[in-house]
Amino acid sequence: MKAARLALAVALVTMLGATTACEEEEPDCTRPADLPVTGVGNTTVLLDVTASTRSAGPAPDYAGAIADALGRAVDRGDVVSIGTFDGSAATVAWTVENYPTASTSKRDSNRKRDREMARGCLGRTAGQAATTPARTNGTDVLGALGVAATHTRLAGDQRRTVVVATDGLSTAGCADLSRGTVGKPQLIDAAASDCPKRPDWPTSLAGVHLTMVGVGHPADGQPVLETGHLAWLQQYWERLCLVVGAASCEVSTAPVAVVRRGDTVTAGTVPLPDPVVRFTPGAGPPTPPVERKTYNVDSAALFPTDSDEVGQAGKKRLAEITEQIKDTSVTALEVIGYTDSRSSPGHNQALSERRAAAVGRELTALGLPVSKTRGAGETGRLCPQEKLPDGSWDEACLQRNRRVEIVITTESG
Repeated sequence: MKAARLALAVALVTMLGATTACEEEEPDCTRPADLPVTGVGNTTVLLDVTASTRSAGPAPDYAGAIADALGRAVDRGDVVSIGTFDGSAATVAWTVENYPTASTSKRDSNRKRDREMARGCLGRTAGQAATTPARTNGTDVLGALGVAATHTRLAGDQRRTVVVATDGLSTAGCADLSRGTVGKPQLIDAAASDCPKRPDWPTSLAGVHLTMVGVGHPADGQPVLETGHLAWLQQYWERLCLVVGAASCEVSTAPVAVVRRGDTVTAGTVPLPDPVVRFTPGAGPPTPPVERKTYNVDSAALFPTDSDEVGQAGKKRLAEITEQIKDTSVTALEVIGYTDSRSSPGHNQALSERRAAAVGRELTALGLPVSKTRGAGETGRLCPQEKLPDGSWDEACLQRNRRVEIVITTESG
């Protein structure tokens, strides 16, 4: 009898041990070879690994900060790439490229399992990327945005998404903020005017849905930004995002969780210190930054010329935006109309007001809580110089200025 009980106990222990081993076994994260990587949605994620985001003490946990964005990409069935960047667009390093996440299973339970596995695999890949050493010093945020956007072009006509985890303190390229003290609106205007003329201007961002997380929150040991400085930095990157023609712009200055260097960076891999970005004390907008996302819609996609009646193509575009917004915790939604400077200021102001109101009515009918509509006329130009040197109108410039912005404010965190 005792021998039988002992044998049973040994069998149970063996079974439990096998079960535990099975539960602890990591899933196979080999890139699926039988799923398409072209003609489907594409999400590209880049993590800032420069010195300003790393320290011997607390540093931003970018792998954790992008987890929600990765989850949304998997839910959409996007192809996902994850990489890192530093002070040169030429040194972007990919940890994984073109990882398909769409499940081909017809069973709900299997599709759910596949999504969970994809999230887990991409989460581990993001953790690996966070330990990548920088190859150069400095921070080229604008260059990184261009590389990431170019990488999404496999999507073709499908949704293209770029997610960048960075403190936003660029110290290289046209967006170099280390050349003098910053924090005044004039610098935003100058960057919006001058950067598009540069050969490294990231035109590939046009039509991309851009999200930036961690902006304004460098690692321990870096200067701490004031509230107004955070708001200025948010407006700086939002403006450049809109100027380049991104489909939507979300620049988050909400703090991200922090980890200690030993958890994320291999000893000895911290690059040379970045130049320090210095803000004018007390400068910047008086209001604190908010969590918002701006959808930038070309007027030509909404209205016939000089009309305030939303066409069928415009209704379809607004329905697509509604679908993207509907599950978001929206606290406010504002619609702002803009025109170019042709015609009289009075005509332009009235047209922009009517167009904003028309879009507001459409969004309300689609079930969105529109808080306010307003017209800004020919102000707020994304392209300041609307005429060419010979005095003729620059149609591409005019087109960027004719737009409707749908700005949603969301619950912080």
